[in-house]
Amino acid sequence: MAIGFGSKMRSSSMVITWPNSDGTITISQREATKHGMPRIVANPNDIAILVAENTILSSNSTAIAFSYPLPNTSQNAVPMIWAYSTQKPPSSAIDAKIARQDEMGSVTMDLTQPVNDLSVTTDATTTVIGTSTQTIIPLPTGVASNVTLGKDTPLTDAEKTIRTHGILMTVGFLLCLPLGVFIARFSRTVSFLKYKWFTAHWFVQFVVSGPIIVAGWFIGYNYVGDNHFQDTHTRAGLLLLIIYIVQMVLGTVIHFFKPKRKSLPPLEPDYAEESSESSKPLPPLPEPNQSNSTLESYPPTLTAPSTTAL
Repeated sequence: MAIGFGSKMRSSSMVITWPNSDGTITISQREATKHGMPRIVANPNDIAILVAENTILSSNSTAIAFSYPLPNTSQNAVPMIWAYSTQKPPSSAIDAKIARQDEMGSVTMDLTQPVNDLSVTTDATTTVIGTSTQTIIPLPTGVASNVTLGKDTPLTDAEKTIRTHGILMTVGFLLCLPLGVFIARFSRTVSFLKYKWFTAHWFVQFVVSGPIIVAGWFIGYNYVGDNHFQDTHTRAGLLLLIIYIVQMVLGTVIHFFKPKRKSLPPLEPDYAEESSESSKPLPPLPEPNQSNSTLESYPPTLTAPSTTAL
């Protein structure tokens, strides 16, 4: 379980706690610089201290209480975020790897309202190890043992949601959209596709890519809860979606409302047309001007040689 002091995950001081199978409770103070596993704070300014008398561990419920100084006592309300996971870290160390949360949300603590203490009688021994407060509390019968995270550990619902989001956005932006671009660029050079390339192009870009991209985007949108567009990843996702929609609109306008222009010749030479032109008969040669020249008959007239004796 985790509690953060702030309105968003990034830069919020967090107190993450979990019970261990050996009867100890770990309180780990961390801070996140992005949407990922929060990193340990070696020397936090404010120390979270376990309140053992108000901590409950049973087979059907868990309540871990701790005290933490308010960042500003003059405030009447403090924004807070919370999250929990059903998977325990693999060890009791304060820097142990933690699984992604199953659920998360935000809440505002009203400091003007009275809070009733929960009195629970337990035999507890508290020890402090560095910045980790560990309290040994007798665990009741039926408490599940520690869960070890390994390669065969099934994914949580949150991890499955993130995986689905990543797969859909990868297929939509990195496979389908480039495929539509290649169809528009190269199919016109193929004789049997040069008059059908646009149908294949818009079908891939809109009918195939559109539902995949929109579904992946809304899965990510719903996953982050109420804290939308608080980091670079979510803002970049929104920007990509807007660019995609604008590109679809521009492509439609350019295709259906563009001014008419002279059609361009096909990219492939039309050899049939050239051969038909080369087979046309040549024009007749002009006749010579008989008024300015004397024409001799052909073949020339032959005369018999004279027999007169010399």
